[in-house]
Parts: sequence; structure tokens; C-alpha cells
Amino acid sequence: MAQKLVKVILDTSIYIPYINEGVSHPVLELEESLPIIYMSAVVMEELYAGAHDGKTIKLLDKLYNTFHSLNRLIAPDAQDWQQAGKIIARMGRKYGFEKRFLSRITNDVLIAITARKVGAVVITKNKKDFSLIKEFLNFKMSE
Repeated sequence: MAQKLVKVILDTSIYIPYINEGVSHPVLELEESLPIIYMSAVVMEELYAGAHDGKTIKLLDKLYNTFHSLNRLIAPDAQDWQQAGKIIARMGRKYGFEKRFLSRITNDVLIAITARKVGAVVITKNKKDFSLIKEFLNFKMSE
């Protein structure tokens, strides 16, 4: 039986434990499907922002260059930012406009929007925030 190909974007929460161990990319096994992994430019930014040494930066450079050369690096465009602003405003009206929450959720909203745009599933350990986003945006998510 042939396995179905499925596009996936791994959230930052998936990469961090591997990068902390010096491994640039996790091995991903999905039931009944083969993953085609894309990289969100937003996830890439978050990983670089958390890099504390030259070794990690080099590892991230390798990861970035790999996805860039495969044409699997997905970045939000102006329309995605507009949509994110509208979603975050709706979230704020429903749940409150506490600044720390809204700034923290912005990147996750952009990850979800860009995943949806390319038909990818977001794989995350951050179920709480992405489940909240699902209230306002129809996208695929898995843990």
C-alpha cells in the first residue's frame, strides 16, 4: 500500500529539543503518510532569536540553506500579515487585549496562516495557542 504524501510545517516547539542536542532536524514518522517538510520563515526567525552560540548559528544556517535550496521556505506576505492582524483583533475582542499575549501569539498565527496557504499540517507541542488560533482560522494541526 502506497503511503500518502503530506506537507508539514514543524513549529519551533518541535525543533528546540533537537537543536539543543546539536541535531538540525528531527526524524519525523507519521502514521500512514510520508511527510514533505516545509520551513516557516517565522519558525526560522524564532530559532535564530534563541540561538546562544556560534555552533547553534551554524546549525541553523545549514537548516535554512537546506530549505531554501529545496524551495520549501515559506514566508508570510503582506496579505498574510493583514489577515494575522484581523485574526488577532478578533482574538483580542473575545479574550482581551493583554499585550504580552498578543505579541506572543502573532508568530503562531502567521505560522498557521502560511501552513494553510501551502496546504500543510502544523505539528506542534504548543497545543494551547494553536487550538485557540483554530477558533479563528481553519488550518490543519497535529501534535
